[in-house]
Amino acid sequence: MFMAENCLTLEKGSANETVERFYNRQGIENIQGFKDMFVTTTNNLKDFDEVKILTIWESEQSFKDWLQSDEFKEAHKNVRQHKEDSASPILQNSVSTYSIAYHYGKNA
Repeated sequence: MFMAENCLTLEKGSANETVERFYNRQGIENIQGFKDMFVTTTNNLKDFDEVKILTIWESEQSFKDWLQSDEFKEAHKNVRQHKEDSASPILQNSVSTYSIAYHYGKNA
């Protein structure tokens, strides 16, 4: 298995609105090899908010297929400015990828 993490550093107070955007998925669930998604908020930060989007895939190729898909392009076309009348709350983002060497889950 494979995991991708997108870490968003956001203006303070914008985490909830950012998380809400994930409630309406825009096609990732239809990509072959997609397994799971977690959207987290980091607790107790003073100067900014942080949201991490963790996606689990059957393989790295499945993740790459998502990045090249029309669904990805459509879902991300307005990421930096999702409201016409406001600037994006994203101060920076970074993507990290991981090979999942071991997984244990109660329902796995």
